Amino acid sequence: MLKTYHLCYTSHQEVMYRNVEDMNRSFNCLCSALKKTDSRCLAESDIPNHHHGCYETECPDLLIRIKRQAYTCYFNEKYGRKGPLGEPGYFEMELEGLQHKLTAISYTVRNTVHHGITSTPFEWPFCSANAYFRKELGKLYVPDLLLTPAQIKAALPRRARFSPQWKMGVEGVFLRESVIETDVVENLYATPKAFNYLITRLSGEDWSQEQEADNDGRPPITLESFEDLVLQRAASREKTIAEMLRNEKNRGTPLGFNDLQLCELIDNQYVPQYRAQSVYQLSSREKNNIASDLFRRRLAGEAQIRRCLVL
Repeated sequence: MLKTYHLCYTSHQEVMYRNVEDMNRSFNCLCSALKKTDSRCLAESDIPNHHHGCYETECPDLLIRIKRQAYTCYFNEKYGRKGPLGEPGYFEMELEGLQHKLTAISYTVRNTVHHGITSTPFEWPFCSANAYFRKELGKLYVPDLLLTPAQIKAALPRRARFSPQWKMGVEGVFLRESVIETDVVENLYATPKAFNYLITRLSGEDWSQEQEADNDGRPPITLESFEDLVLQRAASREKTIAEMLRNEKNRGTPLGFNDLQLCELIDNQYVPQYRAQSVYQLSSREKNNIASDLFRRRLAGEAQIRRCLVL
């Protein structure tokens, strides 16, 4: 019997995705894992150092394991790296009740807002925010060219699996709106207006009070409980939560480089100077030289530089 879960896994010491190709491959690996485990995705969001998702599945552990193993194999081969990628284990929370599910889905699709990467959920292409209410919200863009099933099969790793209903653009990534269970999610929100409201509403007591209406005895999802696995690695839980809340209220465009932009800068401008295959082939001295230059130019903070350089 399918149950609904919020699942999260993290990688604080090094980023899991260094460019757009990595982000796209991660989603394709998720799609294959969904098919192999007969699971369904309600919402998902990837950022370079952690993943959030809401899934209907009988086997959350297997779903996450298949997805991570497939992606790690790709990542290790591409960058000349060895070993597991990210912290071991994952966070699991079963979701029951309408408000419980709405809170988890809303928090998932606005994850980049919490972390100061974007000012709205719709700016980040590597999440499912733009998959829902597409007609009502004017998001009817479909790539001019879609791959045939035979072309999709050729574009995927040999053991990957996919549903014939899923569509893939010529860039080689499945279209989220064809994979995500949009009908289920839209039924939960009921209207596009409610969807827009809930994914942009600030965190606070209103969320907890509404979840109490589910009357199932479960503690309400809060920003702190939702980000529990991320906060376990934070230097200060209180400061990190306060920063996330400030990011929610920020109406301007986030400043500075996000992890993806910083990794692409490192990989495209710095790594070639040392004639290395990737950042993983750099010596400690070479990494420290790059870190010093990045910090001197004030492009990023120390923690971000360390995870993008794998220091």
